[in-house]
Amino acid sequence: MADLRVELLAIEDCPHLGQAQRDLESVLHKGIIETPIQLIFVSGPEDAEFLAFPGSPTIRINGEDVVPQPDLPVALGCRVYRDEQGRMVGSPPIESIRAAVDLHRRARLEAFQRQEAGLVAKFAREAAEAETSTDSEDTSGEG
Repeated sequence: MADLRVELLAIEDCPHLGQAQRDLESVLHKGIIETPIQLIFVSGPEDAEFLAFPGSPTIRINGEDVVPQPDLPVALGCRVYRDEQGRMVGSPPIESIRAAVDLHRRARLEAFQRQEAGLVAKFAREAAEAETSTDSEDTSGEG
């Protein structure tokens, strides 16, 4: 999947890192092209501040948190999420991961379709222009 940047940010001893990684890999392996996961360990307050790290684990797709919570402060501790049933969980819900990846896939597909439509339109214009110039050559040579 072209242009897909996947980051998994965590603190070193995060008890939920394994689950987050398994869920992320499960969603990504549904795609046709293998996508690498960039695992980033946040080791101190400076790193956390620089990365705007809201807690461990955090998954970002192309720089966007799969569970955006803009009010969360920078933190070096565990992050808590809510699943579809409203229960507290320690890693991003797989549904949120899937939705973020699907959003990217749809955006890439739409961009591809726009590009292809542009190429088809260009081809059609060029074909029409060629036909027009051929028609005008035919009529000018008849006289």
